[in-house]
Amino acid sequence: MLKDYHGVLHSDKYGAYEALANRKQLIWCPCWGHVRRKFLEAESGDPSFRDWVLQKIRHLFMLERVAWARSKEDRLQIRQEKEKPIIDGLITAITDKAVNGKILPKSKFRDALMYFIGLIPYLKNYLNHPWARLDNNIAERAVRPIAIGRKNWLFVGNEDAGEAAGIALSLIQTCRALSINPREYLEDVMRRINSHPFNCLDELLPDQWQIALHKS
Repeated sequence: MLKDYHGVLHSDKYGAYEALANRKQLIWCPCWGHVRRKFLEAESGDPSFRDWVLQKIRHLFMLERVAWARSKEDRLQIRQEKEKPIIDGLITAITDKAVNGKILPKSKFRDALMYFIGLIPYLKNYLNHPWARLDNNIAERAVRPIAIGRKNWLFVGNEDAGEAAGIALSLIQTCRALSINPREYLEDVMRRINSHPFNCLDELLPDQWQIALHKS
């Protein structure tokens, strides 16, 4: 799906996304929410250093809330003047801790340090793109119901059924993003779709449906 894509990509550190980033095919913005989670889980090791890292990451999220309330020009300025020095400080401190600190080789603290270090070439990418995000939490929240229920949906019957389920879930999540009641949308579209011109099916997509609803 991403073989011809060359824009900004938000994601966790899944290997396939990292491989695309390493080939310079796209602009990868790894999720700082996942970085934060790694350090939250690292309860052993150096508690004071862990707390310092979490405090700095918390500061980044606070600055982003301010930045997103401003224009895109101001957002980029806040990121360069306020957020970039914080990230540079984290890179220096975490790299030094990994090299010179006394860390248990199989600890979660070491895992958190190495997770961060592996992302260093990409951690500042979001700073240069006004519509890029610090984290991937919007997508994470959208797929959480699927992740929670996936055991119940492990068997969908066949490939066509899987595609149909994917389409339905995509439409529902789009409705949620547009503040449309998914049930009202689906009931209306299902009543109309058989008599709707096949070359105008895009008119029944949630965003176009919403526009038409407001016009009527």
